[in-house]
Formats: sequence, structure tokens, C-alpha cells
Amino acid sequence: MGTLSERRSTVLLMAATVLAGACGGGSSGPPPANMTTTVAAVSGNGQTGVVGQLLANPIQVVVTEGGQPASDATVNWSTTAAGGAMTPASVATDANGVANSNWTLGSVSGSQTAQATVAGASGSPVTFSASALAGAAATLAKAGGDGQSGETNALLASPLQAKVTDQFGNAVEGTEVNWSATGASVSAPTVASNASGISQVGVTLGGIAGPITITAESSVLTGSPLTFSATATEPLPTPMSIDVTVRNDNFLSVRNGTVNPAVDTVLAGGTVTGTWARTVNAPHSVTSTGSPSFQGQATATLPPPFTVTFSGTGTYSYYCTVHGFPASGMRGRIVVK
Repeated sequence: MGTLSERRSTVLLMAATVLAGACGGGSSGPPPANMTTTVAAVSGNGQTGVVGQLLANPIQVVVTEGGQPASDATVNWSTTAAGGAMTPASVATDANGVANSNWTLGSVSGSQTAQATVAGASGSPVTFSASALAGAAATLAKAGGDGQSGETNALLASPLQAKVTDQFGNAVEGTEVNWSATGASVSAPTVASNASGISQVGVTLGGIAGPITITAESSVLTGSPLTFSATATEPLPTPMSIDVTVRNDNFLSVRNGTVNPAVDTVLAGGTVTGTWARTVNAPHSVTSTGSPSFQGQATATLPPPFTVTFSGTGTYSYYCTVHGFPASGMRGRIVVK
């Protein structure tokens, strides 16, 4: 078993070996310097919510250093959406390297973004996106068609439009608006607002000349009811020939001054002459759309005047393919009686 002195020497040697290992002897050494810090999204991206309201789930990132969770790293949160907020705006990561923030959407509907920033970290800033939906319908306002005039028993040149918006002015779809008229008729008694928040009707004037009143109403909305006005005039004798002027952004009826659409009436067998205004500096077309149709003018800049003879009765619609569409922008309509 050895002498007492030998046993003491062995114990001392073992203790020295253990101490040397604890002090960094052998192949172990200090942690590597300049380890990379990285930040990445964990959850909360791609949510949908309502403007001005808190998203259902917080947005979350993880910060690592050298591939291991980094605690106490400062994460700064921000959003550029008007009225939006991040709570908290700055927070330290937990023991797992994770940080959260609650996102209150801004006041404008559509796509919104928020960012998580960690100074000096790879992947910073991390961008999150969200879709903001309009809030509840709150307001009804005029959007177009007020103050028109037209001949008795004729359709007004432009539809009447009322717009439904939420408390922030965002368009709200699907709200029913009730329409009625005195001395005229509307194309539908109730029309729901479309994706642009617009409820619109066509108005056909009655047979008596004078002032016309049209009403749009949705009882739960501020601004309701709306009152539109129009004037019914005695019809002029239907001519055999009329002129339309092509201008920079509209067709102009020389006879009655209507634009977008230019609305004209001509007798069957009559003619319509289109003339480019001398101030026009862009190419335009006169393109027939729908049925019945006519041969128009191809896209051109300041071509000679052209004349179309309309032998058949009906309503002929046309537009400029460069600056309009069949139902909006630079367009016109010819009624042949």
C-alpha cells in the first residue's frame, strides 16, 4: 500500500493535475473573439388587422451570438405608418435571445411595415409586414355628379356618386346606400359601396323642365342624408349634324358643353365631325366601344377632321384608348334618334 509519505505525494500530484486543467491547461482556451451577432424574425409577420387597432399577435425576433442565444441585447422597434405604434419601442432580449413588441396599425388602410433593429447585427433591420383593413363605416359624402343639367327625359351625363369611409377616411366596401329622386328616376333604389367606397346611380330626368332633387341616405352614417341637385331643361331640336372637339384630356360637345362623357344627340342619317383642338400636344384616338358601333379615328396627333354618318338609331359610346376607358376618363356618347 506504500508508506504514508508516498500516499501524500500521490494525492498532491493528482490535485496539481486537476488545478492545471481548471486553469486552462491542455487544448481548451478562451472563447473565440469577434463572434457574429445575428437577428432574425421568429413570428408575427403577415398578419391582417383593422386600422388603428392592435394586431392579434406580437411580432418577435431572436438574437444570437456565435450561434447561441444572446440575452440582454437591445432591440429597437419602429413603424412609419401614420398613427402606428410599437409597444415597447425598445426592449432587451430574454435568456433565449427573444424579444417581442405589440404593433398598433396606422390609420391608412393597405400594406404597412414595422422594423426591428439591433445595432451591429447581421440581418438588421428585420422588416415585418401587415395588411390594414378599413374600419367600420362612419361617414357618407358626395363624390361626384352634383349640379348637372340635361334635357327632360334624358339620362344625366355622369352618374351620381356617394362615398362611404371609416373614421380615418378610408374607403369602406359593402355599405348599402338608399337613393331616391323627385322629378327624376334613379337606376336602383339601393346600391352597396364598392371597393373604392363608392355607391353610384344613373339618373334619368323626368318630363318636366325645372330643378331636380336626388337623395342618398344611409341612416347610420355621419353626413346622411346627402342632397344632390340637377336641372331638367327643355330639349333642343335634334340636329342633323354636330361637332365634337378632341382636347388634351377630354372630348367636348360643341353643342352643349358636356365633357367626359361628351353627350350628343343627332337624327338618324346625321353626321358627327371630330376636330382636334390646335392646342392638343398628345396623340388621341376615337374608339367605338360596345354595340352599336361606328368607324372611329386611329390614334394620331392633330389629324384632319373626320366625319361619321350615323344611319341607325341607338346609343353609340366611344373613348380615347390613350387617356380613357369605356366607363371612365376621356370618353363620349352619341344618341341617334
